Amino acid sequence: MKLACQSHKRMRELSSLWVPPIYRRLLSADKPERDMAERCLIKVSCVILPPQPLLSKAVALDLERKLLCRMMNMLDDPSKKVQAVRSWGWIISLLGTDAVNNRPLLNKLLKVPEQMFIDLDTQVQIATMVSWRNLVDAFFPSQASESVGQETVVAPLEPREHATAQVKRTRLIMVPLCRVLSRSRNIVLSSSCLSTWNYLLHRLGNLINHLPILEAAFGPILKIIFSFGINDQNKPLWSFCMSLFHDFSSSKSRHREDLCTPVNQNLVAQSCMHLKALLNAQHIKWLPWEIGCFHFQIDILGTILNPELFQDMIPEKMLIVMDSATEIFRFVLVGVQIELKEKGSCEQVRLCITDLCKFVKTKLFLDHVGKHSGNKCAMLLEYGLQFVKVIVGELDHSLLNSEKIEICLDIKYIKENQSAECSPKVSFPRIRPLSYMEMVSPAVYATALSLCMVAQYTGELSHGDTEKLAFILSSSDILKSLHAVVSFMYMQIMCPMFNRQRLKWLMVWNIVAKHWNEKLISYLNTSFRASSCDVLHQFFCYPFFSFLYPGGLSVLWNAENSSCAPVTQDLEVELAVEVYRSLCTSSCNSKAASKVFFEGFYDYLVNIIDEHMALNIQHCPEKFENTAILSALGEVVIGLLENDQILAYANQELNETNEDFAGCRQPNLLLSCLNLANRFMRFSIFGFKANPTGQHQVTSRFFQSLSNFVGHVILKKDILLLFEIIGDQLTEWFSLSATLYCEMQQGKIIYQLEKLWLKILECLNMSQLISDGPFRLKRRLLQVALNHPHHVISAATASACRAEANIKISLHSGCLGPKLDGLLMDRRKDHNSSSSTDKAIAREEIDTSSRLVLPTSKKRTKHTDRDAGSLKISAGLGRKRLKIMKYSTKPKELNKNTARIGGISSRIDSVFSPRCVESKECRKPELILEMLNRKRTFSN
Repeated sequence: MKLACQSHKRMRELSSLWVPPIYRRLLSADKPERDMAERCLIKVSCVILPPQPLLSKAVALDLERKLLCRMMNMLDDPSKKVQAVRSWGWIISLLGTDAVNNRPLLNKLLKVPEQMFIDLDTQVQIATMVSWRNLVDAFFPSQASESVGQETVVAPLEPREHATAQVKRTRLIMVPLCRVLSRSRNIVLSSSCLSTWNYLLHRLGNLINHLPILEAAFGPILKIIFSFGINDQNKPLWSFCMSLFHDFSSSKSRHREDLCTPVNQNLVAQSCMHLKALLNAQHIKWLPWEIGCFHFQIDILGTILNPELFQDMIPEKMLIVMDSATEIFRFVLVGVQIELKEKGSCEQVRLCITDLCKFVKTKLFLDHVGKHSGNKCAMLLEYGLQFVKVIVGELDHSLLNSEKIEICLDIKYIKENQSAECSPKVSFPRIRPLSYMEMVSPAVYATALSLCMVAQYTGELSHGDTEKLAFILSSSDILKSLHAVVSFMYMQIMCPMFNRQRLKWLMVWNIVAKHWNEKLISYLNTSFRASSCDVLHQFFCYPFFSFLYPGGLSVLWNAENSSCAPVTQDLEVELAVEVYRSLCTSSCNSKAASKVFFEGFYDYLVNIIDEHMALNIQHCPEKFENTAILSALGEVVIGLLENDQILAYANQELNETNEDFAGCRQPNLLLSCLNLANRFMRFSIFGFKANPTGQHQVTSRFFQSLSNFVGHVILKKDILLLFEIIGDQLTEWFSLSATLYCEMQQGKIIYQLEKLWLKILECLNMSQLISDGPFRLKRRLLQVALNHPHHVISAATASACRAEANIKISLHSGCLGPKLDGLLMDRRKDHNSSSSTDKAIAREEIDTSSRLVLPTSKKRTKHTDRDAGSLKISAGLGRKRLKIMKYSTKPKELNKNTARIGGISSRIDSVFSPRCVESKECRKPELILEMLNRKRTFSN
């Protein structure tokens, strides 16, 4: 030892002379002599290793003569097995390259560890594992592990024979390591095995970056450890292997600052102390992997995500597994995209992206989601969506929506539900369904895959899941991805659904719709295309299809006995209403593209309601009670009626121009708004019939908004349009409220109807439309209003008719002036004799009439001033007649007189027409008094 230190070079040249006597003592029966020999070899190892050719030949000669025989004999003595194995390791090191070139001798030497690796004594196996590293040194000398500068690419393996030899040696070393790890349940032995394996990876140097070496040296151990899962005993080994795999996968994207490797440190902390020291001491020389290593990594990920491992795994450990696997998946995806940018290998990238999508489908959809329950299933769905989110988030949109990359839509869930057929009476216009095995872009495949995961999941979606889903469904091209959303969600409507399923899909729709609401206007103004209108209309109309489809409604109604049904319905409505409120706010954008879209959307909605209304009412008219469709449609209409720009348009004078409202000057959007109001009034009638004593808050709010809207309508053409569209429905409401007047008095609708009718009469008086030709078509509305049991409505109607008639009479001054003056004198004479009841009635009618003619603009003031006198005269002319009717008519006769009022409007119209005023009969004071008496009878 002293000579070796003093004359290093000379002693190395003469090693074949002085080393054999030392290593022979390793097999001595005397323990102090064995220990002394081993200490000596350790001290001079830097001098003798790697061995000189003469020393290797001397060792080989000793083995052939008697050394190998003595070593094999020691294996029969249990107390000498450890000694024999340690000696074997030194002999292998001293053989050097001869151990590689002399196959017969090597095969004989390998019989020693072959027996020791399967020994029952753990200490013997650990000693054998440590000695096995000497074979690693012999196969892969230090030159192979030396790094040449800062390499950034993997150098090719040349020549081919050399590469094949390296792979064979690697496999030879890996065989016992894999066997021990597969059978061992001892953490110390397994850690020793991983330590030897890590030593091999380190000694391989740059060779480890070649795919054949990776598959031979790196992959087998990873698969074995990951196949055991992450149980308490295997957790340190699992963390150690995951840390190595993490380092390898991230080698391609280390330049990305957002892809740091904090997970690696967490995994190191979970490893045992011995393995943690290895990670810090022996760094593997990973270089950026090539595209050929893609499938190798996906194969390892498949082992980590083996569905059988999750059956007995607790959520805490599943969290570790999924977090680590997600990071690896992200590194792989980024590496594929980097490969495309650097080398432009489109075909390979296309195959890789296809395999990534198929991997998520196989490992996280078919094998996981839907086959577990409880928290575990929720966690699997969360990470399944996370994997899809990685695909959508990391890949460029050019790749996601590329026409060159097409993936076969081989999801069996779509195949199973594609055969579902809706009723022949129900149709979804222009909606093309997804087809099983059709070729789609990666974006559409990712969209369909995420929706299938959600469909298979039976629990409630968490906020995190909905956010991930919104990101997936809204991050790609609108026409492709949104079409897939529409097709899939409409396909769900055709399938039998329970309340929770309906609520789940409405949640999905709500999240995506809110996301699109934020950028809808900008999209329409920048990249609007007519072909996208149908898809957008179909998407935003989804809740109405869901509510209107008979199968969905029947499920909801059949569940009325369940305590959760009303709550579920309220949640469904709220999900739809939340979006529609925002949508109606932006529906009058002045840009042409936005205006065209929203006009089409509201017309589309009207067509849906018209097509399905009769079918739904036919199926279950008696249960058409406070349904979701009524609430959702009501919110849409209310939002439009309260829209500032629509109100501003309605309030424009004929000769005014305002650039701010130029986009709403055309009546198309107003027409769509009124058409929706018409449909809501039709729906609300059925709802009120089914539950007359209910609150009907949406209907009440609708009439309040409609009343406010009518108060803004000024132009005669707009008033005519209003009555043309909602006149018949308002007539039906008056008839219904008259029939169910007692029930209606319990709610607020009657008072909102009262306000609405007063606003309408004000518009009619202002525009003089009550007796004009175009409005005569709505004469039935006035008749029903005159007969209405609600006194304010009937009195206001009668006063409005008299006001209109008196205006026409006053236009023919001189015809009736003296007679009317006489009647006015009679009214003054009888003033003191009138009862207090008569006075109150007269005052009420005067107040009602004055409300109807309050000035609202400069134009209205002229009519009001001209009509004031006539209204006061008509209010008091029939007081004496009213008094007589009150005291002389029996109750039964009162009913008969009331029935006669139905035709009063036609009489009023005929009596007060200009032609009749000019006739001689109409000049008779008796006829005028009789007419006024009849009017007063009606007011009573």
